[in-house]
Amino acid sequence: MRNKTRLAAALVLSAALMAGCGGGGQAANQTANAAGTQNATAAAPIPPEPTYTGPVVATYTGGELRKDELDRQYNLQVVLPGLQQQESKKDFLTYYVVWYKYLYGKAQQLTDVKTDPAQARQLADQAIQELVGSQYKSQDEVEQKMKSLGVSADDLARLALKSQYLQQYLMDQTKDLQVTDQQAQSYYDQHKDDYLMVTVHHILVSSETQAKQIEAKLKSGADFEKLADQYSTDPGVKENHGQYADQPVSSFDPDFAKAVKSLPIGQVSDPVHTQYGYHIIRVDKRTQQPFDQVKDEIKQTLLTQAQNDKEKAIYDDAQKAANIQLKVAEKDL
Repeated sequence: MRNKTRLAAALVLSAALMAGCGGGGQAANQTANAAGTQNATAAAPIPPEPTYTGPVVATYTGGELRKDELDRQYNLQVVLPGLQQQESKKDFLTYYVVWYKYLYGKAQQLTDVKTDPAQARQLADQAIQELVGSQYKSQDEVEQKMKSLGVSADDLARLALKSQYLQQYLMDQTKDLQVTDQQAQSYYDQHKDDYLMVTVHHILVSSETQAKQIEAKLKSGADFEKLADQYSTDPGVKENHGQYADQPVSSFDPDFAKAVKSLPIGQVSDPVHTQYGYHIIRVDKRTQQPFDQVKDEIKQTLLTQAQNDKEKAIYDDAQKAANIQLKVAEKDL
């Protein structure tokens, strides 16, 4: 969901800092818990939020946003990881107010939230380390950039701490979502091709003329793997000699997938054109995974989708209820 994945990007794809704002739900929480167990007792306390005194740039139901807070958070979540081209300040303002002002206020009303400052501190350190090698050459360079932007590890830690509240809030709102066996069976029946497995040999070349020449050699009895080693431009040919064993059809290019679903077993294909070039294909085996084998996987897929849909609805409803009103021109944000 666009409004939630932005936080992960802003924190350099730190999955744990997505907890509460990412689509990963349980997986994100597990990552956060694992990270938080390291050096928990040595973590420095997280100081309270600074007092913001700048001019009001926006109001929302129940509060207001001041320019110095907006600047700090935009610098932290957008400028620091180099996302200015993707994120205007106005768009960020909406995202930040909905999640970290309006919905965070709702989350604070929950009585059973258990926050972990040590974990939050650990994740802040992790986020800084993730910046090294992606946007910056060294930790010193990251720290110098943060200093120039007026942000700190404390700001990251506070953001992670707030995310713990938001995570619990979203879990509370989605805890009753369930997927039945009947729903999973219906999905399976409508997406059987996603659970079709094939073992194939293929040779990839750049021209149709060469593909036809290879096809003729194969139909005259040439060894498929030797020709693959000799001619195929597929990067994996050195390891697999042109064979992909027990692969889901859905993992292939759509044109390639269409061919392997219908090509008779053991027959060498005519040239098949895809975005990568021209393929000569032989299907060695094709099997349909039974429903009972993939039922749990399908149920998890559908549950994740239901959670994402619910969380998107929560965000959309919160955006309407927050009734954000800019108090300055966009150019003055």
